[in-house]
Amino acid sequence: MLKEEKNKKKLALNINTYVLLFTILIIVVILTYLVPAGKFELFEDTNTGRMLADPDSFHYIEKNPASLFDLFLAIPRGMVDSAKIIFFIFIISGAVQIVNATGAINAGLLRMTKSFAGREQLLIPIFMIFFSFTGAFLGFSEENIVFVPLAVSVARYLGYDGIVGICISYLATQVGFFAGMMNPFNVGVAQGIANLPMFSGIGFRFLIWAIFMVITGWYVMRYAAKIKKNPELSIVADIKVDESKFVDLSKIDVKLNFSHILIYIAFLIAVISILYGAYNFGWYVQEIAAIFLIIGVVSGLIGRLSFTQIANEFVAGAKGITFGALIVGVAKGIYIILSDSMILDTMINSTVGILDIFPASIAIIGLFIIQWFINIIITSSTGLAAIAMPILTPIADMLKINRQVTVVAFQLGDGINGSILPTSSTLLATCAMADVPFDRWFKFMWKLTMIWTAVSCIVLIIANAIPLGPF
Repeated sequence: MLKEEKNKKKLALNINTYVLLFTILIIVVILTYLVPAGKFELFEDTNTGRMLADPDSFHYIEKNPASLFDLFLAIPRGMVDSAKIIFFIFIISGAVQIVNATGAINAGLLRMTKSFAGREQLLIPIFMIFFSFTGAFLGFSEENIVFVPLAVSVARYLGYDGIVGICISYLATQVGFFAGMMNPFNVGVAQGIANLPMFSGIGFRFLIWAIFMVITGWYVMRYAAKIKKNPELSIVADIKVDESKFVDLSKIDVKLNFSHILIYIAFLIAVISILYGAYNFGWYVQEIAAIFLIIGVVSGLIGRLSFTQIANEFVAGAKGITFGALIVGVAKGIYIILSDSMILDTMINSTVGILDIFPASIAIIGLFIIQWFINIIITSSTGLAAIAMPILTPIADMLKINRQVTVVAFQLGDGINGSILPTSSTLLATCAMADVPFDRWFKFMWKLTMIWTAVSCIVLIIANAIPLGPF
């Protein structure tokens, strides 16, 4: 009986995201028969040229429920409608894989480790800042799993444990990811759906990154200092480690070569180019994907990869993100069913009615909390953006909440609890690679998650109080 219960729990944790999304799709089709159809009238905002819903114009109309064929048709329709975003994700992931294949990141990490002998604690914030930037600017998440064994090896070499190893790699990446300064997979998709200029509001997101990095760095370094002094206080002190997974850094001598330095410079130039183009020329997904493609090819050539190797790495990177990229299309299908059946406006009107009794500063926290709980079910940022933003955007418009603030609510609600969710395949894989049981990681992380959640509410109140723009 006990074994059967364990198997049920294991099955619950391993439900495929596509199964969850298809289940939601079925539920939405059923709702088209139960929820009354309704509609808002649209008008053009003379200041911005945007089409907005008139909150006072909602009225019920004749039902238009979805058929069984519509259920399956919604998926290919969603793929086609989301083609720009899907291929954008493929190209970026392929280009990033080429950069990884040059070995520049590995070489930099190991060189730094050797250089800080005797000043080990300083390496914790340095590594965390580095990995957070990969999340903030490249949208790394799953990609950094490959660095977990190396990060744990570094942590153990410095006298810490696997928990610290996860923190300096995986956790730091997650902070950068949800801060999203130039993250194409959450902020990029969300801003595109909200019709905001790509990566606008980067200054405020930099502030978000700084706040959360300071909090997270303090939390991790406090734990690291404690177990450095008393190793028996480690949360995983009693866990037997598979030594074959990790590297004994005391026996390795790595030299950072000139090619690696050139790749770092090329990447910096690419980031500056994207920022400049997005702000001055209105660059969007196509132009940004082209820049990433250029940096991938250039990095491959600098790293002396052959053209065949560059092509193979690109395909491997694109292949690796297929699961996440296609989720965008499936999620879009949910929106299509809601929209075509005319129940989307009814749901929006009901949500507005609940939140409208509160001032905007409180209503935005309501949107954040809604997003926080939805993320428990759907852990893909791109898929969640495709589902949530078409709904959150008109709600925010009617509540007179800035769209840029709404994107901030989305990115924080999407990422804050991701580091403790057992539904996250990335987290479970990370724990397995670090030989850290999930329950021990949860024990370490739950307090930090609650701190993050409280700080997010304060950040959103501030964002709503200032003229965060452009609209």
